[in-house]
Amino acid sequence: MDFIRVLETVNTTQPYEIVVAFIIVIVSAISLFALYRNVINHIRADKKERDSMHKDEEKMKESKDLFTMKTSSDNTIKTTINEDILKNGENNFRVLYSINLDDFRTISEDYDQKTIDKIIGEIDKRLLKIAGNDHIAGHLKRDHFIFYYRGEVNNEIIEEYAQRLLDEISEELKVGSLKLTASIGIVVFPYDGIDADNLIKNADLAVYVAKKEGKARYSLYSEDLIEKERFNLSYYQEIKKAIENEEFLLYYQPIVDVFTGKIIGLESLLRWDHPKMGILSPGKFLNVMDLTGDITWFGIWGFDNVVKQYSLWLKKFRIRQLFISINLSPKQLHIEDIATKFYDITLKYGMKPDNFCLEIIDYYFVHKNATVIKNLEEFRKYGFRVAIDDSGDNFELIEEMDSILANIYKISRSDLLRIMDNDSSIKDFQRLVKVANDNHKTIIAEGIENSEMIKKMSEWGIRFMQGYYFSEPVELEKAKDLVKDSPWDMKSFKEFLK
Repeated sequence: MDFIRVLETVNTTQPYEIVVAFIIVIVSAISLFALYRNVINHIRADKKERDSMHKDEEKMKESKDLFTMKTSSDNTIKTTINEDILKNGENNFRVLYSINLDDFRTISEDYDQKTIDKIIGEIDKRLLKIAGNDHIAGHLKRDHFIFYYRGEVNNEIIEEYAQRLLDEISEELKVGSLKLTASIGIVVFPYDGIDADNLIKNADLAVYVAKKEGKARYSLYSEDLIEKERFNLSYYQEIKKAIENEEFLLYYQPIVDVFTGKIIGLESLLRWDHPKMGILSPGKFLNVMDLTGDITWFGIWGFDNVVKQYSLWLKKFRIRQLFISINLSPKQLHIEDIATKFYDITLKYGMKPDNFCLEIIDYYFVHKNATVIKNLEEFRKYGFRVAIDDSGDNFELIEEMDSILANIYKISRSDLLRIMDNDSSIKDFQRLVKVANDNHKTIIAEGIENSEMIKKMSEWGIRFMQGYYFSEPVELEKAKDLVKDSPWDMKSFKEFLK
C-alpha cells in the first residue's frame, strides 16, 4: 500500500516541479565541487608557501653562517658587514678592501651586457673562493667589489691579502680571455670607520690614491689623505657619475687661414656640463681624470663623437675640406693599439683618417717610450694627421724635426707669449719655424688674442692661426654655423699681414 501511495504521489507531481528540483540538485553539486576545489587549492598554496619560506630561512641561515654572499644589491653586503661588526667587531680588528676594476669603461663599451655580467660573475666567484667560510666577499655595484677580512690582523697579513686579491683579479678570465687589473683601497675597523658605509667611503679615498699612483696596486687609508685629497676625491666621484649620466660634451675652436679667411680645421675640446656649476672647462677636472685614468675613456669616447659628428655634417650639407683635431695625453698614448682603435672608428662611420688630427700633449715626456712610438707610427701609417706643440726643454725639436712622427708643429700659447715678450729664446723659435718649413711641416700658431700677434706670426711666414681673436671654443650648433659659412674672407686680415 505504501509503495502504491508513493507512486500515486509521484504520478500526481507536476512536471515543472521535477525540473526545478533537478536544477537545484545540479547547482548544489557544482557549488560543493567548487568549494572543495578552492579548499584543496588553498591548502596546497599554503603548503607551498610554507615550504618556500622554510627554504628561504635555510638559505639565509646558510649565508649568515658562511658570511659569503654573491650580491646584486649593495645593501646586502653592507648589512652582512654591519651584522658582523655588531656581533663580533667590538673586540676584533677587521680589514675592508674596496676593489675597483681599472679601465672598466672600455670593457663596458666593447662588450654587451650579457658578457659584462659574465665577467662580473667570474670575478665575484674568485673573490668568494678566497673568502671561503671565514670572510665576506661580494659584488657591490658596477665595477666595485668588497672583500671583508675577519681574522688575525697585522701589516704583513693586510699586504698579503691585498696582493693576493690583485693577483687573482689579474689572472686571465675565461670570458673572452680578458686580462683585467684593479685598484684597491684598504681600511681597518675600528680605526678608519665604525660601520660599512663609513669604511667603504674611506676605502674609496684610498682607491682614488691607488689609481692616481698608476693603478693595478693597493693603497692604505690614512688621516693625512683626508685634507690632501678631499677636493680631488670629490671631483673623482662626481666624474664617475658624470660619465654614467653623459654630462660631458665637446666644444670646437676654429683654425683659420688668415690669407684666405677660410677655416681649415677645428680643435675639439672637452667640457663638463655640471648639473650645479654649469659648463666647466678642462682646467677644473682634466687633471683628476688624467691621474685616475679616466682620461683614457675620454680619448675613445671623444674621437668617436668627433668622427660621428663630422660624418653627420657631410650628410646634411656641403662643407669645404677641413680636419678636426683631438688632444691625446701621455696616458692615452700608452694604450696598446689605440691607433687601430681610432682607425676602426673612422671605418665605422665611413670616414678617412686624414680628416682627423691627433694633437700630442707633452711629446718630449713620452717620445722614447716603445708603445708610444709604435702608436705614432701606426697613426701615420693609417693616414692620420699628427701635431705636437712641445719643442723640448732645450729645443731638441730643432735637431729632430726631420725625424719626428708628426706633420704639424703648433706654436703653443705659452710659447707665443714668450715670442711676443721678446724672450731671450726668440731666436730659437725663429729657427724652429724655419726648420719646420724646410721639412714641409704645417705650422699653426695657437693663442692668438689680438692683431699684434697676427702681425708677428705673418712676419714669420705663418698663415694658420687659432685663438680667442677669431672665436672662443663654441658649442656644437655654433661650430656647425662656422663650418657652413666662414665669417671671414680674404680681406678680413689683410691689414695685419706682411
